[in-house]
Amino acid sequence: MPELKAQLTSLAVSHEILVIDTEVPHDETPEVCKTHGVVYLAREGGPLYSHALKTGINRSKGRWVICMDSDGSHPPRFLPDLWAARSRADLIIASRYIPGGRTENPAILILLSYLVNVAFRLILGFPCRDVSNSFRLYRGESLRSLKLSCKNFDILEEILLQLGMNDMHFTVLEIPFTFEARRMGKTKRDLVAFAFGYLATLARLHKIKKSISTRYP
Repeated sequence: MPELKAQLTSLAVSHEILVIDTEVPHDETPEVCKTHGVVYLAREGGPLYSHALKTGINRSKGRWVICMDSDGSHPPRFLPDLWAARSRADLIIASRYIPGGRTENPAILILLSYLVNVAFRLILGFPCRDVSNSFRLYRGESLRSLKLSCKNFDILEEILLQLGMNDMHFTVLEIPFTFEARRMGKTKRDLVAFAFGYLATLARLHKIKKSISTRYP
């Protein structure tokens, strides 16, 4: 938390930090947030990743919104790189899969992530190589306008599709990033459910894409 606040302060911009927790706190997160003067929010609507992300999106107010994980895999020192690129595209992605990017995840997660990214990029025509990393800088108004329905981590791909559907001039920029090994907590991903969930999402989003003209070729 101190490092995150220090990086945001160094950017000399008005900001608000929202920490999205479980529906019922399991540790001292509320007290830690109070100590550091940041906003604590219990996720609304359910226990899944999508519920946490939508809670944060709905409660955000800024012209720009940065989403990041709190397990240490998205180091705050990368924030200035995202912020510096804000005028170059509508969405800035910290990318593991362009030259200069890499990931420190276990081999099985790297393989699954790579396969997911290739499938979504080829089948849905996403104009980026890393479709599943959540470390992103959005235009707040565009992000808050979305009506999102995916239930878990696949909400990240749904956001990409909807942003492109809503704006024919929508642009994406990837900047190289190292996804670091998590420092805290355990992954919430069941790998079998992860794989089948993404297959179902891919089929559903492909059907939506076919029925609506988008900028993605």
